[in-house]
Amino acid sequence: MKIKGQTLIVISIILIVIIGTIAVTVGSVNLSTIHVWKILTNKVFNKEIFIVEWKKSTEIIVWNLRAPRVILALLSGAGLSLVGILMQALTKNSLASPYILGISSGASTGAVVSIVLGSFLGISFSPGIGAFVFGTFTAFLVFYLAGNGGYSSTKLVLIGVAVSSLFSGITTFLVTTAKNESQLRGAMFWISGSLASARWDNLFLVFFILLISVILSLLKYRELNILIAGDDIAETLGVDVKKMRFFIVILSTFLTGFVVSLTGVIGFVGLVIPHICRGLVGSNHKRLIPCAVLLGALFLLATDTLTRVIFKTQEIPIGVITSMLGAPFFMSMLRKNSYNFGG
Repeated sequence: MKIKGQTLIVISIILIVIIGTIAVTVGSVNLSTIHVWKILTNKVFNKEIFIVEWKKSTEIIVWNLRAPRVILALLSGAGLSLVGILMQALTKNSLASPYILGISSGASTGAVVSIVLGSFLGISFSPGIGAFVFGTFTAFLVFYLAGNGGYSSTKLVLIGVAVSSLFSGITTFLVTTAKNESQLRGAMFWISGSLASARWDNLFLVFFILLISVILSLLKYRELNILIAGDDIAETLGVDVKKMRFFIVILSTFLTGFVVSLTGVIGFVGLVIPHICRGLVGSNHKRLIPCAVLLGALFLLATDTLTRVIFKTQEIPIGVITSMLGAPFFMSMLRKNSYNFGG
């Protein structure tokens, strides 16, 4: 079923506003929708537009806890979807994503290494920095191995799966050898994925990187469209394939590294959302990119809201839910052989 890109964008924005409002109002403590919007308005404009008629604790819950989490869900979903689009264009294979190619697993390992090593040496290492460094290393490792002896999109996906398994094994080993409960909880955060660490001071950089990434990707939409047809055809039509490959790898790695450094491993978003959007609005990246970015943001926001309300006394890791939804979708794509753009 094909729909207009503008229609999907409008629908996504409306649903983001509705679900975002629900996400802030529901939880272990349910809040008034009117109070939520009044608090947000006062905080955004930094003045008392509405007279304070709520408890201070309500304001803390809305502004310091739930609102940053909603924004992080939107940024993470949008970022992972964009990375999925870029990698699928590069590989000409809709199975490609930061999760499938092992970048997310590598970043998760980096975070857990920072936690365990910091505890062992008695030095404080930032898990976010560890995630970014290892995620970057993993991306270059996968693309280097895939390019050895002739670049192949199928080989890239297979190597990505192998590298992902390797880093997942390393991470599991580190978790099982964790010395204390604090280490274990920190490690499990990166393995399972969570948006609980959302804070205003670490959102602005991710927003800026995402904005730049979306703009640069839209500026390259013609090259991305041509790249899907194959490297030989792309070079014949004047596209510098090596430069485009470098552009996609660098942009995807940086964006994935920053997202995973805040959320841990959230799988299948970059696989499922681009595939759905491609079926709805077509493969033209001029329409595909903004639609997938918004739909990815909506998907992760809705999923995170679901993780908080299923069991109010216990939060389910968001990576668990996305994997439960994404894995059957992944298997369905394999069964239908619908992962190659060529048919």
